[in-house]
Amino acid sequence: MNKTLLKPCSVLAASTLRTLRIGLLCGFSLLMNIGCNSGRLKTYPVRGEVVFADGSPVKVGTIETKSVQHSVQSRGSIATDGTFELTTYTNGDGAVAGDHRCVIVQFIPTEEIPNYRPSIMGVVHRKHSAYSTSELGFTVSSKGENKIRLVVQGADPILKSTTDHGHDPIPEGAQDSSKQP
Repeated sequence: MNKTLLKPCSVLAASTLRTLRIGLLCGFSLLMNIGCNSGRLKTYPVRGEVVFADGSPVKVGTIETKSVQHSVQSRGSIATDGTFELTTYTNGDGAVAGDHRCVIVQFIPTEEIPNYRPSIMGVVHRKHSAYSTSELGFTVSSKGENKIRLVVQGADPILKSTTDHGHDPIPEGAQDSSKQP
């Protein structure tokens, strides 16, 4: 076999391997820099409950939080027993460590139905729906369990009126849904 033909092939093979190695290293480096969690801060599981002052659970809504240090938000749906689990990036991953301010968001339908008075039972006071007035907050620890309890004020009662939404008269003897049991 001719040795002069083998030499250029082995140089070509070494050059190709070197290029392949450099390509793989660059690709690996790029993946490490971009990563699956690019720009994401570490989160810690957070579970809790939202209750009224008397201890009864808030049965509907969403808790939204904002990290004071990082402005990273997390959220969680409030279950009928008042409990929630926070999510920042992926379902149930929790929130970033540090102090958080929070709000409670509820969407209560108040359709204009004749003789209908919306109930305020289970409705959180509107001050808890804005960060500037909520007064709700907690701290997430990077060590140990993060179980929080938020105590909220209930909505103001609906004033007794002889008309519904100021439009239709309320028939005498109609059940007043604004009275709480």
